[in-house]
This record gives sequence, structure tokens and C-alpha cells, in this order.
Amino acid sequence: MSFLLLMLGGCSDSGSYGYEAPAPGTGYDFDALASTLDGFVGDDENEVSGYSFVLDIGGTTVFQRAAGEFSTGSVVPIASSAKAPAAAAILALVDEGLIDLAAPVSRYLNGAVVWPLSKSAITMGMLLNHTSGIPFNSPCLSRQEMTLQACVQEIADTQLDFLPGTMFGYSGAGYQVAGLVAQQVTGQSWAAVIRERVTAPLGMSSYSYGNTQNPRVAGGAVSSAGDYLRFARMMLDGGTYGGRTVLSPAQAAKIRTSQIGVLGSFFSPLPPGAGVDGYSFGWWISDVAGLGGSIGPEVSDPGLLGTTPWIEFGRNYAAVLLVDSNTANGLAMWKAARARIQEQIAAHP
Repeated sequence: MSFLLLMLGGCSDSGSYGYEAPAPGTGYDFDALASTLDGFVGDDENEVSGYSFVLDIGGTTVFQRAAGEFSTGSVVPIASSAKAPAAAAILALVDEGLIDLAAPVSRYLNGAVVWPLSKSAITMGMLLNHTSGIPFNSPCLSRQEMTLQACVQEIADTQLDFLPGTMFGYSGAGYQVAGLVAQQVTGQSWAAVIRERVTAPLGMSSYSYGNTQNPRVAGGAVSSAGDYLRFARMMLDGGTYGGRTVLSPAQAAKIRTSQIGVLGSFFSPLPPGAGVDGYSFGWWISDVAGLGGSIGPEVSDPGLLGTTPWIEFGRNYAAVLLVDSNTANGLAMWKAARARIQEQIAAHP
């Protein structure tokens, strides 16, 4: 169990099982889903210390459960699952007319960093869809004592992995640049940008980057499963939540279609057989034919520690799995859970 998880609290005693939300009138039976998730809890390499899980079908939370060292209210680091909310905050700035996804990044930096000629072709869209050529990582992403501006200057000074727009290369460093652009066009901190445009409108009170001037935009947030589900539900509903528009339908719809086309892959953090074949603004797009069971479109945003939120538009459901383990275990739980969910939806159309 990580030190940060202990500090954040909200965990149940080891071996305990959390509340299962009732689904009155739905006819769903989630006993098999509960057993499937519980079966991953243990001490072996391919097991997890605990989990928190929540499921929404058609706008209603129909199932919620936690086990092991987690409670349903646990707030833990979500690693790369922070990319989808971060991208949504940038898309909100597009709605506001402050950012053009096709415009070069240099248009928005306003002298905040020295942006080299070799990176002049990089656009905001490339940063969010990992086609910029900016390397996967940079040492500054882990240095909370520096500023976001200084971190982006370090990234600007690094060599590209490939020419912008020619390949897919997963890059947390690219999102760091996007975060600085957001600060520049709004005059706000990144924390304020995402709070005002995503987390506050959705009531995501647990979602935070902590107290730092250099937030790790693509992977430094914490959240509860229930709060992240609010975000997933908003994306499922085309940009609205509780009658409030967070994203325009046009921006929300972008995640349904891969933005990388047939580009070759320079680097992907997902293991072989992960079951995805596209990427769009923070979300991996499922290979529906290869993964099986989905009628699509289906998107997910797995993180390094295993947290995996996903949305299946064709069946009108969203789910969030929160764990503190690794990507492989999170993906295994995702695949097992989605099969049980699909069975119940198919049985109760």
C-alpha cells in the first residue's frame, strides 16, 4: 500500500468489502461482477491490494463496490488516467475560442519559453494526441519545486524523437507543454484552469494535483472513483452533466474517433494485447473486433498504477476501476469486468 494512499485516507480494513449500490427496478444482477473483481484481490504479482469500482448505466449509478485496502471513497493517485480530464480542460478552452488545435504551439507561448525552430510545426492537437515527437518523459516532470514554465523550457530544449505529425509516441512531457499553453492563454494556474472548466462544474471535490507550481499535467492527479465517474458520465452524455454544458457536443464527440489514423507507433506504454487500436484526446479507443463483446465506440484511459476508467457509447455505460498496482493488472481487471457488465446489459436491454 503506497505512502500517499495512507496519507490520503479513505481506505477500509484489509480484506473488507465495501457497499454495493442497489439497482432498484433494473433487473441487473451484479453478483458475478462482484465475484470477478474480488477474485483479483490478494498478495500475488497478478493481484491487487484492493480496489474501488463504480458503474453508471444510462445516467444512473447502478453498482458500487470496494475491497481489500480500499473503500468506496478512497482517493488515490490515478497516474495517466489524468490525461482525459486534462485534455477535456484544453478542449473547453477551444470552446472558449482561446485555443485552436491546429495552430502551432509557439503562437500561445508569448515568450514564456524559447521555443526552437525544430519544434515549430508542433500543434496543440499533436500535443494532446501524442504525435508531436516530444519524448515520453523529462526529468522536470518529477520536480515539484520548479515552475511549470521552467519545466517546459527543459522540454523545449530536448531533441525530438521523430518529426511532428509523422508517428504516435506517447508523451507525458507533451501534455506539460499543453498545460503551460493553457496557463498562458487564460492567465490562470493549471490547477485553476482544470478546476473552473472540469472538476468544479462536475462536483469532483477529490480531484487534485496538490500544492505545486509544476503539476504533472498528464499523470499527477488524485481522485476517487465516484468523482472520476462524474467526468466519464459527462463525456458519455456528449459534454453535459446535470443540465450543465461542460464541453460542446462537437468537442466531446472528438474522443469517439481516433486522431492518429494509420500512423506508425514510436512508443506505447500499453502491453501487447491491450485491446486498443486508436487514441483521441486522452482516451485509448478499443479495437472492438479484437477485444470482443463491445458494440462500440468504446474508450478507456488506463494509468500506470492500474486505474482504468472506460466508456462504451453503444451500450450507454461508464465505469471506473481504481487500484494502486500496475497497468497489466488494471487492464486484466478491466477486461474481466467489462465482460460481466456486457452480459447484464445484454440480458436486460
